Amino acid sequence: MNRLFIAAMAIMLVCACSTSPNINTTTPHFEKSGNKTQFIVNDEPFIMRGGELANSSASSTKYMRKNVWPTIKKMGLNTILSPVYWELIEPTENNFDFTSVNELISDARKNNVKLVLLWFGAWKNSMSCYVPEWMKTDTARFQRALSQNGEKQEIITPFSQELLNADEKAFKALLENIKTIDKEQNTVIMIQVENEIAMLPNARDYSALAQKEFESAVPLQLIDYLTNNKETLTPHLKKYWNGATQGTWTELFGNNIYAEEIFQAWFYATYVDKLAAAGKAVYNLPMYVNAALNRAGKLPGEYPSSGPIPNLIDIWKAGAPTLDMLSPDIYFSEFDYWTSPYFRTDNPVFIPEHQFDATVGAKALYAFGKLHALGFSPFSIENPRDKNNPENEEIAKCYNLISSITPLLNKYRGTEKMTGILLDKEKPSDTLQFGGYQLIAKHYNTLSWASNKNNGTWNMGGAVIISPNDGEYIVAGTGIVLTFKPLIKNRKAGIISIDEVKYKNGKEILGRRLNGDEDHQGRHLAISDESWEVQKVKLYTY
Repeated sequence: MNRLFIAAMAIMLVCACSTSPNINTTTPHFEKSGNKTQFIVNDEPFIMRGGELANSSASSTKYMRKNVWPTIKKMGLNTILSPVYWELIEPTENNFDFTSVNELISDARKNNVKLVLLWFGAWKNSMSCYVPEWMKTDTARFQRALSQNGEKQEIITPFSQELLNADEKAFKALLENIKTIDKEQNTVIMIQVENEIAMLPNARDYSALAQKEFESAVPLQLIDYLTNNKETLTPHLKKYWNGATQGTWTELFGNNIYAEEIFQAWFYATYVDKLAAAGKAVYNLPMYVNAALNRAGKLPGEYPSSGPIPNLIDIWKAGAPTLDMLSPDIYFSEFDYWTSPYFRTDNPVFIPEHQFDATVGAKALYAFGKLHALGFSPFSIENPRDKNNPENEEIAKCYNLISSITPLLNKYRGTEKMTGILLDKEKPSDTLQFGGYQLIAKHYNTLSWASNKNNGTWNMGGAVIISPNDGEYIVAGTGIVLTFKPLIKNRKAGIISIDEVKYKNGKEILGRRLNGDEDHQGRHLAISDESWEVQKVKLYTY
């Protein structure tokens, strides 16, 4: 009898300690070790194969079920970035309705997709267009930002304590609701705080509340950050901060438009930090802010001023330490130029929004390889060029590749054994020293026999390149040709083997040996710009 009782108790104890597949022991979070930052979801490292919805899609559950979920399911996404609209969840003050949010979360679970929720709160693309009606119409309580000529803007000033109080209340209610219905499932994995915060049509707000702060002393918190990080500040800040440790904004940064932008950025950042801290106190999900980038040749205010753009990353890091990262939205060319400033030891890379075009697949490969990105996300993902066959989109082909090599990305993240290449007609080649050899990368269309060489079509080429050991490379990409040179003078590199590789459940499956025409009889590794594949090459010197 005692033995039966002990056995029964043991079984009960095992059951009590076991974790259900639908119940997670930790909230989604960032885990940093050295240079490696992992995004932990469901207790495992997670890479976001994402897509952001067009602004209005998530406002209708019926529209989502008819037009969105069937499309994205075919594209290999594991994450959707979806707005949450303040005006819908708090139609009257202090009365919250989370029906739309809860239906979104329920449908995401059914489609086995994670959610990054975008808080369309006080500001969306600079403007206060998603605040509730009761807030829009009460301009005495919720004061507007003013332009330099005194004209009211469709922007509630960030210097309004009433705005912050209301925003915090709604944001906390949203996080409490998510925690209540989703803490065990972790469908919602991250929050974007506001959307493309910025000031227009001038560099800063000229309201009375703003003017009072502009004429006051620069906060000690910012001065301490600048002083402690003066050697690593962005060139922009080094140029405009005169090194003084007390004084007004013009006394420290000059009587110029960039001093005004720095001022405005600081108060946007500190506003967001208070909001994020309030939300995290309720439910500690990772949080970030996205940036509408500055335009070349334009002044602050001509472009959306004061967001977390490359010039102002340090201001935002100083003013919003509660945020887990700052992330750029990309609608310009020169992808590496705009993304590289965000690749910092204190800032993991995430591309939450990129124009949905034919380049996104190759750019995602580069982001995951070179920038060790946590995720990538084209905008308006539910609107592919071929709605009948969304699986033919470049991003779908890229995500299929990324899904297969995810264990490798997680293994080599934060190390010098992983990098990336991005090539096009304007930049047809690149050279790097990596894995014990010099790698010369060229676009596939530089080959004389490339089918698209002369018809004007150059699909962007890109690759993740991993070197587990010197002279060994795993190349996952499209549209590239790699040749190799030893770092030792008077030596040549030879190819021992190139194998076609697939990965399934973390296991390597070898396909064809490509040591004939496919590698031009040992001259190079080549992947057509119409193919998305993984090849494994092993070198020797002679």
